[in-house]
Amino acid sequence: STIKECEDFSSGKQKDVLHRDFTSKPPLEAPYYSIQVTGALFHTQGGLTVNGRAQVLQKNGEPFPNLLASGGAATGISGPADWGYLSGNGLLSAVTLGRIAGQTSARLVKH
Repeated sequence: STIKECEDFSSGKQKDVLHRDFTSKPPLEAPYYSIQVTGALFHTQGGLTVNGRAQVLQKNGEPFPNLLASGGAATGISGPADWGYLSGNGLLSAVTLGRIAGQTSARLVKH
């Protein structure tokens, strides 16, 4: 049924529900091959809630005095789980929040 559906997309007989245009693509031709694909979580995705200074927050919202987090350990703009991950955001939080964590830790050491 998937092969037939692809043929219909390619010929323009059926519209793709994701609005992709297959009409400029050649139709699939035998022999066909398949592989088994399974989902996997290959990295951590957040969990530690931090403030704007990369300080890990306690349940009451107050920061721990000496605990900082960034990168995959901190909840970022992708959310608290793997379902919200946007490609590249791991580097974003690692570099940017990592820099902020470094600045915060330097201030903590000075005081």
